[in-house]
Amino acid sequence: MSETEPDFEALSGAADSVRRLIAHIRKTRAPEALLQEVALDLAAVAEKLAPWDHPGPYAQRRLVVREEFEGLERDTDIPGEFFPYSPAVGPLNPIAPPVDFQLVGSELQAEHVFDAPYNGPPTAVHGGVIALVFDELLGTLGAMLGIGGFTGTLQVVYRSLTPLHQPIRMRSWVDREEGVKVFIKGTMQTGEGEHERLCAEAEGIFIRPKVSMLQDAVARAKADAD
Repeated sequence: MSETEPDFEALSGAADSVRRLIAHIRKTRAPEALLQEVALDLAAVAEKLAPWDHPGPYAQRRLVVREEFEGLERDTDIPGEFFPYSPAVGPLNPIAPPVDFQLVGSELQAEHVFDAPYNGPPTAVHGGVIALVFDELLGTLGAMLGIGGFTGTLQVVYRSLTPLHQPIRMRSWVDREEGVKVFIKGTMQTGEGEHERLCAEAEGIFIRPKVSMLQDAVARAKADAD
């Protein structure tokens, strides 16, 4: 098995194809025979990929954690490149929508249309998906600004349904810092002008960890993998 990172463009294309497949399966009315055929085809594809699995430990910034510990120093202005394996913004993760965050000054901003795989209440995005995206919307901003940390608390207030198939505008900003704690806020909105409404808002407290704690966690994970 190769220990090198997979080709970015090739894996991004494969992940995007899986993303499209997930969306079609979620919405399908295909007959039984076709679904059985698809199941066999997908099982064969999974068998081809299985021997190439890396045992981990995994990371969002790249496939696995490197031998030497690496921090969160920013080497790109594009969040999807900074966290390519993120389950919210990562182009290399097929379960990610992916939401296209953009660093604009000291804020993160995005606009995204959620499809049926992320459905919760009728016509709307699942509340857990909203919380996931908020965690990344707030946490990634801290990481991009070099003040990131682990999520200590995340409070999400759902103000109205977040609709599927309509543009959802998002933004996050740093509210304040207190020692090792960083307080970051964010919102999701939809509609324009007099039809604009707040779907949800969030505040997270992110704790900057000690490097030694991260090193110990990585070492334990590597030992378990061996």
